[in-house]
Amino acid sequence: MNSVNVPFKNITLLFIIPCILGLLLALSFDPYNIPFLPILIITFFFLKNDYIYKNYKKSLKFFFITGFIFGFSFFLTSIYWISNSISEFNEELVFLTPIPLILLPAVLALFYGVMQMYNSLHWNNSKLRVLFFTSSWIIFELLRSFLFTGFPWGLIAYTWSWSIQFVQIVSVIGVYGLSFLTILCSALIGLSFIKKENFIFLIISTLILILLFSYGHIRIKNYSNSYHDNQYRIVHTNFDQKEKWKKENIEKMASNGSSDLITIFPETAFGMYNVRNSNWFVGHIREENGDYFNSIGFSNKIYDKKKLVPFGEYIPYERQLEILGLKNLIFMGSMRSGKEQQDFVDNFLPLICYESVFPNFVRKSLKKETELIINISNDAWFGEGTGPQQHFTHTRFRSIEHGISLIRSANKGISALVNPIGKVDHVIESDHIAYLDVKVPKKLSQTAYTKYGESFVYFLIVIFLVIGYANSIINRNN
Repeated sequence: MNSVNVPFKNITLLFIIPCILGLLLALSFDPYNIPFLPILIITFFFLKNDYIYKNYKKSLKFFFITGFIFGFSFFLTSIYWISNSISEFNEELVFLTPIPLILLPAVLALFYGVMQMYNSLHWNNSKLRVLFFTSSWIIFELLRSFLFTGFPWGLIAYTWSWSIQFVQIVSVIGVYGLSFLTILCSALIGLSFIKKENFIFLIISTLILILLFSYGHIRIKNYSNSYHDNQYRIVHTNFDQKEKWKKENIEKMASNGSSDLITIFPETAFGMYNVRNSNWFVGHIREENGDYFNSIGFSNKIYDKKKLVPFGEYIPYERQLEILGLKNLIFMGSMRSGKEQQDFVDNFLPLICYESVFPNFVRKSLKKETELIINISNDAWFGEGTGPQQHFTHTRFRSIEHGISLIRSANKGISALVNPIGKVDHVIESDHIAYLDVKVPKKLSQTAYTKYGESFVYFLIVIFLVIGYANSIINRNN
């Protein structure tokens, strides 16, 4: 049926189905983690594309619409907690809540819309569409991770966090590699339903999943704990954003510090107080020549946050906003990002909050001497929703990628010790004020991901696209 006059019920399905699929995909992430749901969702998404291509002449438009609706539904339900930061910052600005709640999902949804337009151009070949579908999804995951400061939230790989076995492969191919294989498996399953005689595609998909699980099982089985001699204290606080900088709360928090142990405090735990203790990792705001930095102080060393949160730590177009009378949006003016090269303790990799969600940033920040990743965070901005839990999942993946233990100290959110294979050895949940004294497992040998980064993913993308375009040219000439 290639008629432009499409029955209304079918038009309705074109809107409803992508919306439902986006909503369900959000349930695949922490804290819900419904096993294998993403594979089912992406398979349906693949089949939906085939239905659109076969039944609608103006497929380009419909491909874009369904992609955009899918993306908007997904981000609206998965990052709704972002809007909470406005009320936490200033209750008078609650009227601005729709901006992050609606505008950000809409902007991010454009990536899926454009991705679908690209797919529509290559859907004529039943088998090669798998190559283009998989490649385009990962290309656009990468693009939204880097463009406009980047937002690598909601990557498909993180839906595997429920299984310690499946996620081990990120030590070889990274999170984008795991996303790639997940999309590929889903597309192959979808193709096996379209080409019912070709169950070989279903078998291939199953074999990929078995190999992923087997690799993880072997890696975990061969792992054995050995510990550093040093002991660390992880301080976890549970102060509301409006209460955390009160002097009595700062004093209460400092009382949990130890003079004998290396103590890790949460992000901006001491506000503007520049506390000095040779054994304390102190999160604070520091001022230098009128500029403000989100920093960690340790002994006589300073680390300034490099990856700042847009509209959280710096305001794009700050001067223009001030002219428009929106100076309330600016807290002490925009912060400044740290220098690319900073002199810090070589065996520690410090990460402040948002920095932990960027796989490539963490990889490039590692040194050969790095023995421990330390992430401090303040998740009070995002309330009690899914945001803090998802943030912790991102951070946990950094341990697996590099085979290095990670200590996380948070105000609200989750504080924990994560070992080199991503297992949470010790944890303090959000609703406690407490500390943990822990010994840290030694790092594993250098992982393939640490050495090669996203090279595997880039290689597969190039191979898939070359094969696809070469075949298209051959078919056109014949």
